[in-house]
Amino acid sequence: MVERIQLQNGVRIIIERMPSARSVATGIFIKAGSRTETLEEHGISHLIEHMVFKGTEQFSAKEIAVYFDRLGGNINAFTSKDQTCYYVKTLDEHAATAFDVLADMFLDSTFDEEELEKEKRVVIEEIKMYEDTPDDLVHELLAIAAYGEDVMARPILGTEESVLKINRQMITEYMKQAYAPDQIVISIAGHVSDALVEQVKERFSVMTPSETSRPIQLPQLKNDVIRKEKDTEQVHLCYNFRAIDSTDDRLPVLALLNNAFGATMSSRLFQSIREERGLAYSVFSYYTTFDDHGTFTIYVGTSHETLKEVEDVLEAEIKLLLANGLTDKEVEDGIEQLKGSLILGNEGTSSHMNRNARNELHLEKHPTLEEVIEEVERITKEDIQGLITHIFEEPPAKAYILPEMEEETV
Repeated sequence: MVERIQLQNGVRIIIERMPSARSVATGIFIKAGSRTETLEEHGISHLIEHMVFKGTEQFSAKEIAVYFDRLGGNINAFTSKDQTCYYVKTLDEHAATAFDVLADMFLDSTFDEEELEKEKRVVIEEIKMYEDTPDDLVHELLAIAAYGEDVMARPILGTEESVLKINRQMITEYMKQAYAPDQIVISIAGHVSDALVEQVKERFSVMTPSETSRPIQLPQLKNDVIRKEKDTEQVHLCYNFRAIDSTDDRLPVLALLNNAFGATMSSRLFQSIREERGLAYSVFSYYTTFDDHGTFTIYVGTSHETLKEVEDVLEAEIKLLLANGLTDKEVEDGIEQLKGSLILGNEGTSSHMNRNARNELHLEKHPTLEEVIEEVERITKEDIQGLITHIFEEPPAKAYILPEMEEETV
């Protein structure tokens, strides 16, 4: 059973007690990411994520690292288009002190100017690493092909130019708005004590509400095509289709369709492109959901000589899916597969922490695992066919990373 507490300032605390667990996973989730940045702030959410680890009024960066290494605990963070998260997982006996350090990092980071300049250089190296990795870069190009000039097209890390312009004052102003209490969810799962809950309430009740907010606008998905040549051996290809948002009741249907079409080793794309024809090593599909829209993506890495054949197969598989949908066997197997992955993926305290935070941030409700499985079991071929039509009836945005073509010599 999930407990929900809302502090007077708007901070929400979600608790799932798992008495048989020996660990506690605690995450601070903020409904802010690259999507809530202005053009001048591009990359600031990700840079803040880095800076939170660089020292507080009480602990230096090294002391933070040594502390968690000594505990054998795991502390980390991530930034996405629409959220940022700082989380820690430790043995239950260390949960209170671990959270105290995490809260200190979140609430009392110093954002030292010298550390900020060093961390900017670290982030710039991270940007360069992505640019040197074609299967990452093609997804950045796909965002531009799909979103055009919208903020959703911008890379989460920012650009070298934008990161260098960020200063301490910009960080402070951004956090006042984007890290407002009503945008924060603290999710705790595991062997949770009442003392830990009281500690969380006490530490976060000091936050004051923000008078301003960061509105987001619904993007208009496009179907542009972008090609970029790079020093690479393979062609990296991505297609992007519109899908459904994170509040849509058809999410279990989308998960089943994704598994059957491209996300698993038994899926149609994996079998037809890799197993039957040997055209690629890496081929997969996945979906991404936001509060106001969603996307469905296909990726293939292949050789330049086989690119046309791969695209022919993709087009044929999509046409077949539109015409006939999934078979009875695929639906039956997909339901069992989805049930198994839901149950197995929900066994650890970290999984419970993430799931509960996601439900609170995007749904503001907490269905039980049994209720979700019941939804999966009710999926019909007609449900799937309706979603197939919704996703694939419009042409996709496309992005290609192509090997640099050698110039002909006379």
